[in-house]
Amino acid sequence: MGTCRDFALLHCSLLRATGTAARIRCGFATYFDEGFHADHWVTEYRLPEGSWRLADPQVHHEHDVPFDPLDVPRDQFLVAADAWRACREGRADPQAFGLIDLNGIEGLSYAGLWFVRANVRRDLAALNGVELLPWDSWGPEIEDDALLTDEDLALTDAVAVARSEDELRRLYATPPLTVPDEITSYTTYNGVRKVTLRRS
Repeated sequence: MGTCRDFALLHCSLLRATGTAARIRCGFATYFDEGFHADHWVTEYRLPEGSWRLADPQVHHEHDVPFDPLDVPRDQFLVAADAWRACREGRADPQAFGLIDLNGIEGLSYAGLWFVRANVRRDLAALNGVELLPWDSWGPEIEDDALLTDEDLALTDAVAVARSEDELRRLYATPPLTVPDEITSYTTYNGVRKVTLRRS
């Protein structure tokens, strides 16, 4: 009935309704498959003293995790920018980031630096209030590391090292990173289709 992104978005909405600052984050979880960083979405919420904490509302009842789901350690869930830096700096293997056996279909797997790049873009969009689906994309279709250009690498590097919210907003305003009115949705159940986003 839903994905990790839906759990995170519903949790985020409930937190916002109580006056708690919250947002959804796109990245990779280390606690589903040992040695693999699985594509995943969680909630990030602000504590009264101003710091941000990660929460995974999907694992509360169904998964045995060695931490409090309302306080996910940053080394257990890597936001996409942290994953990108780890791969680019040689601290992690890009082939260990992505999806394995999507929808239970053996062999339907996607992994690599191109996948991490896509999540960096989705996470940046979410931080700027555009909360896409996990399979939504825009711009040139890139599903192989060999298709990454120097411009792709440099732009994603810039996002990955950005620290302030002002800097993230400025980067999001860069046309290749801004989510356009029409995106491409890559779904296993409904095929590849163009989707026009409604703007508020």
